[in-house]
Amino acid sequence: MWFAAGIINCFTILGLVISSALSANSQELAGAKILSSEGTVEIKRPASGSRILNRVKFRPNDPLFVGDLIKTHAASRLIIGLADGSQAIISENTTVEIKDAKNSPRTIFNVLRGKTRIKIEKMGGKPNPYRVTTPTTVIAVRGTIFDVIVKDNETIVYVNEGEVSVANLLFPDREVILTPGQFTTVEKEHPPQNPSPFKPGRNDNSFNSIAEQMRGRGIFGEDSGNGFPGNGNNPGNSGSPGNSGNTPGGKPSGVPANPGNPNRPGRP
Repeated sequence: MWFAAGIINCFTILGLVISSALSANSQELAGAKILSSEGTVEIKRPASGSRILNRVKFRPNDPLFVGDLIKTHAASRLIIGLADGSQAIISENTTVEIKDAKNSPRTIFNVLRGKTRIKIEKMGGKPNPYRVTTPTTVIAVRGTIFDVIVKDNETIVYVNEGEVSVANLLFPDREVILTPGQFTTVEKEHPPQNPSPFKPGRNDNSFNSIAEQMRGRGIFGEDSGNGFPGNGNNPGNSGSPGNSGNTPGGKPSGVPANPGNPNRPGRP
């Protein structure tokens, strides 16, 4: 009798161990991975079945999981990549929550505060829909380079290439369309402001690599790329952060504001 009870207990313990192992590995992959990092970057991951976040160690090519919380400190940045070659730079003093870039609606991350630059690659020349969210805003993109800056209850979106739509989460039907060289501001309880022009290179210093910042080089200069790692597809790519040659440095000029919501004018 004692022997039988011992066997049952052993199987029970073994079952719990296997169940725990399966549960630990049941976290959902986000369809994104780490390409490179500089400075001090923290990644915290929710324990399976819990809201508790545990700090995890990481290295290039490690996958990211839905719910990962990324925080960059001063003079730091992290570059993540998606399966289709799209990339995002998470600038210093920024916090983002990784979402699900695999399933519809494909959302890369939620920018809680700070600055990010996103490059969405087109697929065979066709649109490649993704979303980026903030506490106030949803940004829909199809193939473009754009910046998202979040502070307090305000989101600012700048478009360097391509086209994006921007809407307040409270007013989803009052979107604004941005084209290259335009930006809009979205406040907590207001629809996006009318598009306004901005000067080329407006936010470049926020997304340079640390080495570029020390050299004082801009991202959109004659001999620099767009802040993303090169991948060797085009001549001149070095493959090092901040020196990509995949997308020529754009020089967008100011574009007249699109007709849109009669809100307050934006600021350059």
